[in-house]
Amino acid sequence: MIYDVHTAYYERLVNRWSSTQQYLARGFLYPFFHSVTAAVDTPPAGYRAQEAAELLGRYADADIPEDKKVNVMGIMLEAYNDFTRFGVPELSSDVYAAWHALEAEGVSGTLVTNIFAGGTVDTERCFLTGSSALGSFRSDTNSYPWYFRSQGYTVEGMHPCYNWFYNRKNINENLGFARYAYVENHFGELTGGGLAMDDVFFPELLEAYRAGTAGERPYFSFSVTYQGHGPYDSGQLYWGEPGDYVVNDGRYTAEEQCILENYFGSIANTGKHLKALTDALRADAEPVVLVLFGDHNPWMGDGNSVYKAMGLDFDLDSQDGFLNYYSTRYIIWANDAAKAVLGNGFQGEGPTLGPSFLMNEVFRLCGWEGPAYLQAIDPVLDRVSVVHASGRYLEDGVLTTELTPENAELIRRYRAMDYFWHHHFAYDFENR
Repeated sequence: MIYDVHTAYYERLVNRWSSTQQYLARGFLYPFFHSVTAAVDTPPAGYRAQEAAELLGRYADADIPEDKKVNVMGIMLEAYNDFTRFGVPELSSDVYAAWHALEAEGVSGTLVTNIFAGGTVDTERCFLTGSSALGSFRSDTNSYPWYFRSQGYTVEGMHPCYNWFYNRKNINENLGFARYAYVENHFGELTGGGLAMDDVFFPELLEAYRAGTAGERPYFSFSVTYQGHGPYDSGQLYWGEPGDYVVNDGRYTAEEQCILENYFGSIANTGKHLKALTDALRADAEPVVLVLFGDHNPWMGDGNSVYKAMGLDFDLDSQDGFLNYYSTRYIIWANDAAKAVLGNGFQGEGPTLGPSFLMNEVFRLCGWEGPAYLQAIDPVLDRVSVVHASGRYLEDGVLTTELTPENAELIRRYRAMDYFWHHHFAYDFENR
């Protein structure tokens, strides 16, 4: 009885679906030991390597037809989300004009991430690997960049932050990137040694794309912005004047208003540079598919104070609250040259999915079969489109912790193939 009382009290204070609240409630030792165990790649329950190999062995990497090889550019936007879908806060300017224009021109949908206000690389690496249970990446690890390299693509990317951040310097190489630009080897020369914001990042991204597509090889890049990274100052405005972006209807303190203005001012500025990039790609004779998505919701005050002032539903026990908390948006956009090559208009609403399955949707729209692993997990997307780190799933559009027996078996096999693919590197290149 004492246990039941304590459990009920604990659950009133801490939501079991929020890893952040779990860490805060359990003190220092819990996150320490949790991070230690997370650093060790533990196979999923019931894992048998022979079974996983047999499941994957039913598929073989399929080449991209030479006449269907278009350039692919992925950009993950730091803390970028479309708040107009929530209805709050009321915006006093068209912050999302460029984003909404691209949505109207492309395929857009909801991306349900594993993270909130931090942990950027989880979304990033789930997208690059198709994995829902990220491992250590201490050595060469199967990924979609490696597959593109096997197809003759130039594979590179950019992040205008330091190369030690999340150990990207080593891990990005292990994930197949032949070149990656950071502050240390590129952006520092343009910023006097510091981080680069979007006014530097996007022009450099376009220049790298043009250089990469100038030769005979097709081009794949995946880059991550830094602008938009929180926290956002609560005492000094860095973007415009009070009221430039957010209507204060009396519900926000001066500090909360300042946080909102700084965040949405940054978002508006990102939109300006995003428009310049897509205008250039739209007019380009080279075929290109652009994949855009936000990594997680932004930080909005200690204890989510600004979200509370907005009245935003973050009830993690409900489907709406869970999706509000964890989801951003994605766009898969193609210029006219790519549409002509691929025979697809790239328009409409895409499925709600986790980042592990976003590349599946890209390949479907391009009409490519892709690597064996992607083919093997493709059926999962149609039935369980979100496999969440919290232990919840989006099964046929419904959030649940209890899958049907058939789908539970599908997920068991997915986890087995995921673990096997992560630990058995499949690509061999003479010139790395």
